[in-house]
Amino acid sequence: MEVNEAKAAAKQAAASRKKESISKFSKTLVALRNERNISQKKAAGDLGISQALLSHYEKGIRECGLDFVIRCSEYYGVTTDYLLGVSECRTGVDFEALASDGANLPSIAQATNMLFDVIASTNSKDAAKYCLDYYALCLYRGSLTMAKAGILPKEMFKLDYSVGRELASACVAVEDAKIAFTEDKSRTGSDTMEGTPLQALIESAEEKILSSFSVE
Repeated sequence: MEVNEAKAAAKQAAASRKKESISKFSKTLVALRNERNISQKKAAGDLGISQALLSHYEKGIRECGLDFVIRCSEYYGVTTDYLLGVSECRTGVDFEALASDGANLPSIAQATNMLFDVIASTNSKDAAKYCLDYYALCLYRGSLTMAKAGILPKEMFKLDYSVGRELASACVAVEDAKIAFTEDKSRTGSDTMEGTPLQALIESAEEKILSSFSVE
């Protein structure tokens, strides 16, 4: 009796894990398609299946085969582990292994949070908007470069590389000028930033700037 109960419990747990996996896969499929701003009809055509079948996959009604998972991985430029919800990393890149001088993904995230915490303490809506716009423009500019290198799909962008990059750079310059003029006040926030992720990021960035433009 106990053996049968154990088998039934194991079977139920396996079914639950399978259902969860299908749910993660379907949600990820929808999210990736929406990120690319692609219609379900176009995605289905590009992936070589009917729109009705893709709709079933995206709703979690039907389970797909491994070959379709691989096609989706290549189509959206992510790993199969990411599609299946096994990993949160889209590319499979080990950022810790690539990190140098502490400038890794977690420290950048911590530094960003710290910067926004300092901004929040000033109660400056202009400063908060500046940082949000600045980050968005820099990420856009970096994404353009990735598309130029063939790492991101060029279909994501309405502007071509040269025009988009120049306009984004101009917008960054405008945002810099606006915040410099509107927020030229006495310094606020913490006076002791030594040893913090933000201080480490600033030091790493300045070292990168100086080494990139130094002349032997």
